[in-house]
Amino acid sequence: MEHPPTRLIATDIDGTMLRSDGTLSPRVQRALHQAWDAGIHVVPATGRPLLICDDVIAALGLHHYWVFANGAVTRHLGRDEMVRGVWIEPDLAQGFVVELRAAIDGAGFAIEMERDIAYEPGFEQLIPHVPAIGPIDDVLDGIRSRVQKVLVFHRGLDIDELFAAVSDVVGDHAIACYSGLSFIEVSARLVTKATALEALAIDLGIDRSEVVAFGDNHNDVAMLKWAGRGFAMANANDGAKQAADEVIASNDDDGLAIVVERLTADYQSRSTRSRS
Repeated sequence: MEHPPTRLIATDIDGTMLRSDGTLSPRVQRALHQAWDAGIHVVPATGRPLLICDDVIAALGLHHYWVFANGAVTRHLGRDEMVRGVWIEPDLAQGFVVELRAAIDGAGFAIEMERDIAYEPGFEQLIPHVPAIGPIDDVLDGIRSRVQKVLVFHRGLDIDELFAAVSDVVGDHAIACYSGLSFIEVSARLVTKATALEALAIDLGIDRSEVVAFGDNHNDVAMLKWAGRGFAMANANDGAKQAADEVIASNDDDGLAIVVERLTADYQSRSTRSRS
């Protein structure tokens, strides 16, 4: 069966676009640029907030649509434009922290805001790119504006145990997920990479069957299921692999580039045939 032409490529960053050492392969960078030059929208879709993406943005060199914070924020970087944002209001974020702290003894918290982050001691050891503003004793004192995500960490629970505990507390009032680091990310209700990409695809007049997605972790599952075709990296967790249509080479073996090169060649071939 022939698939529709690929008009939008959505790719996770860490564990997918980037190698295990956090660097961007020249082949991956080149393949994504070739796709864009051919007329395919290339949309990085990451769990990271904008404030810790400067290194990746500079390395990739594509300043068009990006999805940040697991789908909470969509921006066009070239226009410095907020396309769409879905926020947790400060009072609701405070309520989540209070409830989670009461239910999960020993939990620590961080708060991602639009342009800032507040975090309690210990969080800086879990994330390599946290801004060096220093921890505060109680994250509730640091909530100064609308919130992208509430982050929950715990030294005594593994990620699956912590995910279950957080999910029990937030229920269907928010979305809990994780992305390969040792904390749970809580977003506003219905926020996923999939919902952000669906809205962007509608803006661009692109059908979901024309979207191809790449990912490796729990926060990519909804995106991999929603896209017309979903590709999980060989280094992906079991949930991402089960959600995908195909498992490809790992992030350290240029798996993303290999498939993107093929998709771009197919897109160019179809374009040539349609003009002849």
